[in-house]
Amino acid sequence: MKKLILIALVIVSSIIASKAQGSFQFHAGLAFPSGDFADDNYDDAIYYGSGNASTGLNLGIKYYSPLKAEGLSLILSMNLLYNPLSKDFREATEDDSDGEDFTFMKYINIPIMAGVNYKIPVSEKLAFYAEGGLGFNILNITKFKTKDEDFEYSEKFSPSLKLGYTIGGGLLIEDKYSVGLNYYGLGSHKSKYEWKQTYSGDTNKDDDKFEKALDIGVVTLTFGIML
Repeated sequence: MKKLILIALVIVSSIIASKAQGSFQFHAGLAFPSGDFADDNYDDAIYYGSGNASTGLNLGIKYYSPLKAEGLSLILSMNLLYNPLSKDFREATEDDSDGEDFTFMKYINIPIMAGVNYKIPVSEKLAFYAEGGLGFNILNITKFKTKDEDFEYSEKFSPSLKLGYTIGGGLLIEDKYSVGLNYYGLGSHKSKYEWKQTYSGDTNKDDDKFEKALDIGVVTLTFGIML
């Protein structure tokens, strides 16, 4: 995954370097899981298509380069979307256990997109905008672990790369501050993982993958500042 991110950063940096007239926006806000990603079906959790994800955080950066058409700009963006598992799922898992300690997995999505933004002025200080983009998403699921006195089990997930898209809009205030609402469709991921089990000193491990692909959908509400 580090190589993929490095390649993406090199491509984005090269384009930005050739478009000196552009501007940056930094933004932060909330990331709301949508569709199957938010589905709280306990029996189908994670490996069978239900994400059981809860509300998380979004941090990101956008680069805008004006195009010849009035109000139209090229956008390059990179976001980090962080979503933990829902409290209900974690509590249900702990209730079904025999007192084991758990370290639950968390979802980290890194969508890298290119697209266009169209700005519609309303007054000197206020404008609406609409935008859309295409690119790819890197899904990383953090390690899951459970253990008690003589038993330990863990799952280490491999990063998954899929095509994705975003569409959204919002308000731009004084050409500096923004409030945005975006939907991210980030692909169907049939993630692979390595499980490892240790019991009474004996260790077994093997590779496995999700029984059903998990569709990742996220709605973000962000507040940004142009630099």
